[in-house]
Amino acid sequence: MHLLRRAHEFEYRSGQGRDELGLADIWADAGATRAVVVLRGIPPAEAESALSALDHSALPYLLRPDTRVLVLTLRSCGLGEKARAVVLPLSA
Repeated sequence: MHLLRRAHEFEYRSGQGRDELGLADIWADAGATRAVVVLRGIPPAEAESALSALDHSALPYLLRPDTRVLVLTLRSCGLGEKARAVVLPLSA
């Protein structure tokens, strides 16, 4: 896997109707058949909205239509806690 975008900033609409900013790291393998998108700084409840916005803005320009995408959302952690990732159902 190689990094296509690090901390790619994008805007999405939250469930409350507010425009929010999110960050995404986008990785792809050499053949661009598989990709991993890591959403950072986005609450898990808002992850699907964020992914939808990213799918309309950046992903079509970076990945082929037949690329298999795994989406992770990194949740923030408190002091002394380990960072956790949640795997989202494929919707990109």
